[in-house]
Amino acid sequence: MYNCMNKYRNDFAINFAKIMQEKLQKWKTFQSEERKSLYSLDSLRWYFGLALCGFIPGKREYHYDLKLHCWIAVFFFIFSIITNIQITNKAYQKRVKCTFFNDLLKVFGDKIFFGGKYIQNSLFNNSQLYPRDIMTREDDDSFFGEYNGVNFVINETDFGWNENDKHRTYHSMFKGIAMHFTMNKEINSRVLIMSKNLFNKVPKNYEKVVVEYEKFNKKYDVWVEKNPINNSGQIEARYLLNTAFLDRFMQIQTSFRVNKMSCSVYKNDMLIMLSTKKDLFEMNHLLGKIDDIKQYNHLFEEFASVLSFIEVLNLASRTKL
Repeated sequence: MYNCMNKYRNDFAINFAKIMQEKLQKWKTFQSEERKSLYSLDSLRWYFGLALCGFIPGKREYHYDLKLHCWIAVFFFIFSIITNIQITNKAYQKRVKCTFFNDLLKVFGDKIFFGGKYIQNSLFNNSQLYPRDIMTREDDDSFFGEYNGVNFVINETDFGWNENDKHRTYHSMFKGIAMHFTMNKEINSRVLIMSKNLFNKVPKNYEKVVVEYEKFNKKYDVWVEKNPINNSGQIEARYLLNTAFLDRFMQIQTSFRVNKMSCSVYKNDMLIMLSTKKDLFEMNHLLGKIDDIKQYNHLFEEFASVLSFIEVLNLASRTKL
C-alpha cells in the first residue's frame, strides 16, 4: 500500500489546498446557512415542542411528580438539539461532498467519480455470503470508475429482509461499505473469505483452504467451492490468494477501521463487504473548521487502500484459469 500512498500523498495535499482556495468561501456560506438553521424558528419550535412532551403524565401515573417531569423535559430538549445537529450535519456534508469529492478524486485519475452508481442487488444475492435475497435496501455515498483498467463501484449500503407478519419486521443482513471489482481474470470456483467467528461453518459444497500465511489464517477463514469435474478449486484459490492479495486485503480492513470483513470471488466479480455501523467517507463536521486537512486524512487512507488493492494485486492482468 505504501507505494500507492507515497505516489499520491503530495498531490492529494496540493490539490486539497487548491480546492480550498477556490471553494472555501462557498463552503463557509453553506456552513453558515446550516448552522443558522439550528436556531431558526422552526428548530426552536421543535426543541420546545418536544420538551413540553416531557410534562405529559403517564397513563398509570397517579401522583404527578413535577420535578421528575422537569428532568424528562430537559432530556427531551437536549435530545432534540443533538438529533437536529446530526440531521443538519448530514445535509451540510452532502452539499459539500457534491462540490468536493469529484475534484479531489482527480488526484487518482480522471475516471473516478462520486455518486450516482450502486452495486446491483443480484451481486449480493448471488455472492453466497447471505442466507436470503434482499428485500429492503438503503444506500448512502457511492464512488465508481476505472483504475488501472479495472472497473469498480464502492458504496455505503444497508440491506436486509422483512418478515411476512403484520409489522413487516425488518432483519438486517449487512450495513457498511460494499466494494465490487470487475477483474480481467476469471476464477471458476467460487472463493469465500470471512473474518474468523465462532459461528463460522464450512458452507455446503465448499472445502476449507489454509493459506501459507499465519497472520492471515489467524484473522480469516477461507473456503473454495468443490469442483465435481476436477479438483481445480484449491489450485484456483491458492493462485488468487498470493501474498500480495493477503496483505492488501488486510490493509483495506485496517484503513477503514472495521472489525468484520467478508469477500466473494467468482468468475471476474470480486465483492468485498466491510461491516460497520459508522458513517465512512465523512467530511468535516458542521461545527468544525472546514479547511483543516487533518480532518480529511482518513479519506486519503481509505481511497489509497482501495486503489493499491487494484494496483498491487494486478487485478487488471488478463489471465484465465
